Amino acid sequence: LRIMMSGADYVAVFKRGPPTAGSESDVLSLDWSEEYWKKLLAHTVPQRFRASEVVIQRGATDRALYFVAAGSLEVGVYRVDSEGIAPIARIGVGSVIGEQAFFDGQPRSTNVWAVSDGELLRLTFEAFNAFAQAEPALARDFLFALGRVLSMRLRHTTFRGKGPGKKP
Repeated sequence: LRIMMSGADYVAVFKRGPPTAGSESDVLSLDWSEEYWKKLLAHTVPQRFRASEVVIQRGATDRALYFVAAGSLEVGVYRVDSEGIAPIARIGVGSVIGEQAFFDGQPRSTNVWAVSDGELLRLTFEAFNAFAQAEPALARDFLFALGRVLSMRLRHTTFRGKGPGKKP
């Protein structure tokens, strides 16, 4: 597995402008400079993964948040719908995973496994707290962006569950 990037490469993966209509719902949309991203990502630890590896185990008590720097992941149990069997969600580069446990401290709610080889940047809850102490305004921005991701995922789940013949 030869994915390891430099700090500048990591910043380029996650640096995006403010959210726009139709923008991806599972990426952090922060209008931050490269300097601000470096401050946050300096608190992360790279973690490589291989295809078909479980990167988050349902029931685990790890409270870390993960940034997807490279590779592709699938979330949750498979569901059956009009298009056949599919994972609940596919997660790609620039996305975050693990936000529920990060916020509520509860065990992981589902499995996340790798579709391809890749790399995550792991931000522990303790490392986030250190970042927040050093950079409170950036931490606030980050939490609102993360809350947006969580909200968009919840909306998507709610919308997906309201098909023909289903009660609201």
